[in-house]
Formats: sequence, structure tokens, C-alpha cells
Amino acid sequence: MLKRLTQLLSCSALLMSGCMPMEGEDSLDERVLPRVEGAACTIPSFPKGTTWIWDLENSSIPTTLNAQVYVVDLFGTTSAKIQEYKNAGKKVVCYFSAGSFENWREDADDFPSDTYCSPGEDCNESIHIMGDWCESGGGCEWWLDHRKPAVRTVMEARLQLARDKGCDAVEPDNIDGYAYNDEISCTDQACWGLTAADQLAYNRWLADTAHAKCLGIALKNDVEQVPQLASSFDFAINEECQRYKECGVYKTWFANQNKAVFNAEYRVDAGGDTMSWTSCTGTQSTCACGERDFAQGDMRTLVFKTSNVRYNNVAITCG
Repeated sequence: MLKRLTQLLSCSALLMSGCMPMEGEDSLDERVLPRVEGAACTIPSFPKGTTWIWDLENSSIPTTLNAQVYVVDLFGTTSAKIQEYKNAGKKVVCYFSAGSFENWREDADDFPSDTYCSPGEDCNESIHIMGDWCESGGGCEWWLDHRKPAVRTVMEARLQLARDKGCDAVEPDNIDGYAYNDEISCTDQACWGLTAADQLAYNRWLADTAHAKCLGIALKNDVEQVPQLASSFDFAINEECQRYKECGVYKTWFANQNKAVFNAEYRVDAGGDTMSWTSCTGTQSTCACGERDFAQGDMRTLVFKTSNVRYNNVAITCG
């Protein structure tokens, strides 16, 4: 769940009047695609203008928030809670990391060690660790070599878990490992030598597998590959595209195709950098309410006080 290597733990959420459906706005529609097995599969759609909240930290959030879509953690949210959100009329998107090994997850033992740690290497000092993201005596996160079949086996199980729990869609994170150089001692992309072609193949596989299980799927970050991947994904989730002035590609490939664009910005990010997101007027560096040429509702932005992603940490909602 990172936009930059310092943003390894960013999370988000939404509240506030900016998330109210616009007058006359239709509920989320659905589209029908063929399943891999051959049976008809109805996949929820997430049209432009859809409102959202991003909360990966709370296991229970109010059902009364003014958001049509609740994005929650796959492992930290029970089936009963997901059903409660759906009973309240919400679409539920379930988050999991598809590009990193998190040693605290309940399925951590399903990953062979060579998918996240090179043979003979001290895994606690691995070149595959995400920058300096490791807690003393606690959680740690490594980039995965997603070219290995064992990774896809675990990810297919996670997608099935999302389906079994009742999620409408998924948010697979860290699916742009090819674009990152680790800060410890390696020069290969994400320390595995991943290529852009490797990433495209893996991300398309995730989308195809999600759709085969009747799940919608978000393209998380991976800004450079948006033009190649947009047709395979149902909506987009981005961190800090306004800060880095990268949102324009979402206008072309998602908003203009009537697909939702969900954006999160931070007043103080995980690396301690501060941005002056203080109001919902203006553009670019003085406001988080959209870039030039974005119409109202083209992009739904949440600004968090810190990099903690939870509904009660939202500072500004706009879009």
C-alpha cells in the first residue's frame, strides 16, 4: 500500500458531506461478464462519481457514513461485518497486498520463503525488505517475486476468500514493484529484477482471476502502466497523484470511461513530509479537490491528517 517507498503504511477513509450522492445520482450499476467456468457472472460496477471511504485499520466502522463504497481490510473484517455494510446499501471493496509478503497475515505460512527471500540470505536483513519498513520484534514486509507460481496460488486463495466473505471487489496493493528500487543494497527493480512486462502480466492475471470469481477489481497506483491496464480494471485507487501531479492519466483512462477514480492525499505522510492541504478551494498545490480539467465528481479525494488510513482520520473530503 505504498505510493512512494516512504508511504508503506498509508491508509485512508471518508466521511463528510462531500461523499453524499449527488441529487439524481443512480445507485451503482452492474455489468455481466462471462466466467472462466462458463457460467454468467455479474460483476459490480463503480461508475465515475461514486463516493468512498477507505479504512484499513478499524474492524468496525459506522454504517451511516456518506459513502457508497467502503474499502476495508480483507483479513481484518469479518464476513458478518461485510454483510452489515452491504445491508446498509454499501458496496464493499476488500484490501490485500498482492505484491508484498506481510509476516503477520494469517496465511503467511503459505508463502514459500524463496518468494520473498533469496536462498542463503538472512531474511531479517533481506534486500527484498521494503525500504526501512520493519518494526522491531513485530511486523515486516518484503517485496514478492510474483513471477513464481506459488505467489499466484496464494493470491488466488485470497481472491476466493474475498468472494467467500462477500466482498464486491478487491484492492490488490503493491502491484507496481517493477518500478521500485530497494534502498538497502540492490539495483534490480524491487530487488527481483522484475520488468514492466512481468508486472503487466501479473496485474492482468489478478484482474482476470478476480473477474472469474465475480469480483470487481481496482487498479492501485502503478501510474505508469495505467494506459495498458485500464481496460482490465473496473476502477482506480491512487495515493498522492495530486501531490505528484500524476492524476491526468486517470482522467483519460478511467473518468472518461465512466470508471471511478478514488484518490488519497496526506497532510503528513509516513515519512514525515507535510503538505498544506487546508481547504477544498483552489487547485494543485493549494487544494486537494482536483486537478485542472477534472469536472466535479471525476475524482473523489480524501485528505488524511496523517498516513493512518481510517475513517476518523479524514481531514478534508472533496471531489
